[in-house]
Amino acid sequence: MATDKKSTSTTEFTITTEWIYYLIFLVGLAMLYIYLSHRTDNIVRDIETTKQNLVELRAENITLKSEIMKNRSRQNLEERLAERGVKEPNRAVNLIRKGNDD
Repeated sequence: MATDKKSTSTTEFTITTEWIYYLIFLVGLAMLYIYLSHRTDNIVRDIETTKQNLVELRAENITLKSEIMKNRSRQNLEERLAERGVKEPNRAVNLIRKGNDD
């Protein structure tokens, strides 16, 4: 039984259509990977800037609330009215009611 296996050791390399499709597939995967990594970086960057803006807006909100509470206090209101010449009455205020024809 003689085996007719021929060992052909050729260094000739031919590019077939299968190899071309395989290489195109690998290049497509590489491009998809690059695109998704850039997109992820941009999303992370947007999230970080949004977090910074949120911190700044929260600080501004707290500042404005404290100013409003300060301006609403009775003592501050009396000071602002005194600057305009309005004084607190010394006696009780009498309400004048309009007579109704009942």
